[in-house]
Amino acid sequence: MCNRYAQYGSVAAMRAFMRMLEDGELVTTSETDNLQPQQSIYPDQDAPIIRRRKEGGFELAALRWGFPPIPGQRAPITNIRNLKSRWWQDVNREWMLEPTYRCLVPFTAFAEPVRDSTWFSVPYVDIAYFAGVWRPWHGERLAEQPGQTRRAREERDWELFAFLTTEANDIVRPVHEKAMPAILHTPADCKEWLSGGVESLRLQRPLPPQEMEIVSEMTG
Repeated sequence: MCNRYAQYGSVAAMRAFMRMLEDGELVTTSETDNLQPQQSIYPDQDAPIIRRRKEGGFELAALRWGFPPIPGQRAPITNIRNLKSRWWQDVNREWMLEPTYRCLVPFTAFAEPVRDSTWFSVPYVDIAYFAGVWRPWHGERLAEQPGQTRRAREERDWELFAFLTTEANDIVRPVHEKAMPAILHTPADCKEWLSGGVESLRLQRPLPPQEMEIVSEMTG
């Protein structure tokens, strides 16, 4: 969990939040200038993330959800859990620890992609964020085709993201006992995560259940 989430936050709300971080000016790209609500975001789809810019400040960019799969597997890595594994300690250490590759993944609610999904949200905040990581990658993924409704696999340069998960808290566990996303919603925690480094991995922890609620349904 999770392999489905919704994102209804506005660019204006994200800009207001990022101004509370030092050097928190947020710019958009051509894909995010007119950000549209997304009721269901699934793996291998594009979604907005916030990351650092080389010029300073931050940008809201649209990246593909899912890191390259582990060798021998086909499914992209959407959720990052076991940070003690060699895969994250050695093979992907740069992406995990460097500030350049840290990101915030804005969301409104998350769920599992099943019929009659139970949705979870963080009430009383305009936008909450998953603790995310992004990376460049060259390889084959599904891509939209001009004039067609079905996607086809293309080999090209991609920018990919995934986010951390952790043990489930008391509100999530009855629905999904194994895991939940690592959620950030305060300027201090978001700033710490974006700063990178080993110490910030402490933020891979469940949000207290009293800071979450179950949403009966998601509508745009």
